[in-house]
Amino acid sequence: MLDHIYPFLLVHKKLQLPGIGTLQMVPVSAAIDAGGLSIAAPYEKINFIPEQVSTDSSFAAWVAALDHIDMDTAISTTNLAIEELVASIQLNQPVHIASVGQFQKQGAGISFIPHEPIYLVQEALPITGGLQWSFKKGFLYTQAAKSIMDTYWWVAALILAIAGAAAIANYYFNLNDQF
Repeated sequence: MLDHIYPFLLVHKKLQLPGIGTLQMVPVSAAIDAGGLSIAAPYEKINFIPEQVSTDSSFAAWVAALDHIDMDTAISTTNLAIEELVASIQLNQPVHIASVGQFQKQGAGISFIPHEPIYLVQEALPITGGLQWSFKKGFLYTQAAKSIMDTYWWVAALILAIAGAAAIANYYFNLNDQF
């Protein structure tokens, strides 16, 4: 039953374990460093909320579907496994759930140490291409011009606009000469 907890969390993002608390997958957004030169990838972490909760019936249905057993057997198996978890924690025995983390008794409550992922959380990657994030403007901009056209693009746009206006004027002035 314990090996079904992590896949359930990946899909449903929340699991209530009576007598223990609630496990919840929380997204962590991508972050740009203070200098605006590198970006860290987004990821999900597991939060633990120690509180008295009711049994999560969708988890029992999940166990029933994966183990190919009827719902009553899944509910009794799930409740028994959770009771064993609670009893182990209360006896000061740390309980490790694969890919989720470790529960242990701490004073009158329960503490949770999340599992370190198999992969390393990516370090902040540099923003490439001479771009930098502007916190004031809220977008990426180039740090330095790469060519003369990057600096004087407006000259080409102005020449193109004048040529277009001249072509339109020529069309209207020569239109009357054709008839």
